[in-house]
Amino acid sequence: MKLRDLFVPRWHHSNPEVRKKAIARIDNPELLKRISEKDEDPMVREIASDRLLQIIEQERQIAE
Repeated sequence: MKLRDLFVPRWHHSNPEVRKKAIARIDNPELLKRISEKDEDPMVREIASDRLLQIIEQERQIAE
């Protein structure tokens, strides 16, 4: 863990495992989109993309 990790959101942590766990608590579609496009770890990008699709589906069901 880097010292900077104490001062950044968990989704921006240096450890990809921490970022993966943090994504499950994110409800902001714009943030998830950004993570899914720009994170350096492919698995983190995939998890963020899956979470984004989950939120979109939930919003779609609420709108119906």
